[in-house]
Amino acid sequence: MTSSKNDALEEIRAQAVAWLARLRGPTSAADHAEFEDWYCADPRHADIYDALLDNWDAMGRVPPALERDNGGSRGSATRSALIGLLAASLIAVIGAGFWLKKADFPKEVGSQKAAWLHTEQRRETAPGQIETIRLPDGSRVTLDTASRIDLAYSGTERRIRLISGRARFAVAHGDPRPFIVTAGAQDVVAHGTLFDIFLQDEKAAIALVEGRIEVRRTDHDGTSRFLAPGEVMRVDRSGPLPRPEPDRSAIEDWPSGMQRFIDAPLESVAAACNRYAAHGPIIVTGALASKRFSGTLDVRDTRAAAQLLASAMGAKIEVAADGAMRLIER
Repeated sequence: MTSSKNDALEEIRAQAVAWLARLRGPTSAADHAEFEDWYCADPRHADIYDALLDNWDAMGRVPPALERDNGGSRGSATRSALIGLLAASLIAVIGAGFWLKKADFPKEVGSQKAAWLHTEQRRETAPGQIETIRLPDGSRVTLDTASRIDLAYSGTERRIRLISGRARFAVAHGDPRPFIVTAGAQDVVAHGTLFDIFLQDEKAAIALVEGRIEVRRTDHDGTSRFLAPGEVMRVDRSGPLPRPEPDRSAIEDWPSGMQRFIDAPLESVAAACNRYAAHGPIIVTGALASKRFSGTLDVRDTRAAAQLLASAMGAKIEVAADGAMRLIER
């Protein structure tokens, strides 16, 4: 009996290695559907494949020389080499103490399919904090200051709800489940791409950095629009979906904390900095509020930003008892 169980595990391990190698090459929708059936058919498939994938990521994935080599007999040799590396990765998993226990198996759901990477949790950042989080499928989300998401991964979809703030999504390839972000009154559907969503006052600004995304209304009225890289869609809570607009300037390097402003009203610059203010905000009023500013600021350091703005505008700073920094014309 023990020998039979060991043989079964060895077979699953071999299948997991073969699937990971297969999904690292050109694939079709049928390939992904077949993989999902295999993955969900047995809890041991999910456990062994996930452990293999995690260890493979830690090893740095396939060397560049192998990634470039995918044709003819050399392509076959490359595939053999890749499978060899995957097998070594699996040995490392086993050597590190990965052992299957019946108590650890996820429960089966629906027609005897196992829950696949099922995760539900809330993640949020404090004022002034920018944090990058790795998701269960290998995707990454960078949360801007004072931002909040709900994560709900299931066997059929990867769904995230952006409750407030801004987030950048770097979607992992190779997972057949749709990756869906709900923000306000719309869903953003993506596959292996990079995009931003900024949700503020019931309005969403959706900017595509690379890849391809589809924006759909959540009221299921059938309307949807696709974005191309460099395009931005600014969506209100109600009404028809607007056409996306080419606007590279909207795709900022905000995850670094540095924001670039081009001929922006000082009032809007102060508002951008104040989103990161852990203590006192920057306040500008009167004629000073409409003056224009061009430059790059580290918005995470509100005090330094206020000093730079005051210097650029020829203003002075008055600090109130609550820490607010008021810019006043000299």
